[in-house]
Amino acid sequence: MKKFTFISLLLFCTTVASAQNWSLVWEDNFSANVLDETKWTHQIGTGSQYGLWGWGNGELQFYQAENTTLSNGIATIAVKQEPDGIVNSWGNSSYYSSSRITTKDLFSFRYGKVEARIKSIDGQGFWPAFWLLPVDGDWPCDGEIDIMEHWGNNYLTNSTTGAAHIGTCPYSQSTHFYQNFSSYISTGSYADDFHTYSIIWKEDTIKWYVDDVEQFTLTPSSFSSIPNQSDWPFNSNQWYIILNLAITQSGPNVNTVFPNKIEIDYVRVYQDNVSAIDHEAIDEIVVYPNPVNSFLNIQAENLKSLTLSNIEGRIVLQEELLSNKPIDVGSLNRGLYLLKIENHIGQITNHKIILN
Repeated sequence: MKKFTFISLLLFCTTVASAQNWSLVWEDNFSANVLDETKWTHQIGTGSQYGLWGWGNGELQFYQAENTTLSNGIATIAVKQEPDGIVNSWGNSSYYSSSRITTKDLFSFRYGKVEARIKSIDGQGFWPAFWLLPVDGDWPCDGEIDIMEHWGNNYLTNSTTGAAHIGTCPYSQSTHFYQNFSSYISTGSYADDFHTYSIIWKEDTIKWYVDDVEQFTLTPSSFSSIPNQSDWPFNSNQWYIILNLAITQSGPNVNTVFPNKIEIDYVRVYQDNVSAIDHEAIDEIVVYPNPVNSFLNIQAENLKSLTLSNIEGRIVLQEELLSNKPIDVGSLNRGLYLLKIENHIGQITNHKIILN
């Protein structure tokens, strides 16, 4: 065991009282030449490897990594016809290809502002989406948050939607509930230019925005019936991001243009910057030593969990805080980390920790 000197760092757990400010905790501006594999992973195939038919929706495309490319700070997801077919693990052929990228197992979070700037697509059968799922969650009882979905048609993509899904597991149509909205652009198409799609997500509230204009608000009371098995799942779990371009079960028609694409300028996640806004102290937390070598000590009452992330936003350690036991960080690389501590009522504070 390494020897170290204890240096007390007295910090305060805080809660927002009257103002809102944001701290950027994760982003990708797609400035490299290839997709950053420390931030994104590709989901391949048709979902058959998970026992899903067309990713659970009867979708017609086969997802492959080569359909995502980067150039000049823009990520492009291309959708193409595949005349020879691409065979999935069930032996079925798909005659369209596209791409689906996700932060699963690389970055997850709960609450904050989540935003992407996207140029969409026109055409019958196209279904681009920007959405969130819970880590290791079951559907629909653990929830789904759709920040942006577009449903292509014979005309212009002039409508954008967002939704939240709840229900019981295993899935039953009678106990699957969702709330959604539609917002229409006055002229042209969402495929003509880039637009920002975002949510602001807090305990018991999710608000949707298009180009920074609020469109829709969801609370537990929005659902006329919430199954006992899944009482408002959006206050639980850690969640990851998905971006994809699907083809609906009904498919394209003779007017649908191939190849085609959506473009993503950036994706960003912000959380409360509690050090920069009005707040009130509710509990005292002692974190020591800082810098730390082998073991990090956290002392406070009524703590629930900690999450330690590197400067790229990747989670490297998650633990339930059932006691004030030392946390072993000796196996982690040296550097600056963000420590997120959650208490028993869901209030979160962020602290910078240096590992020697």
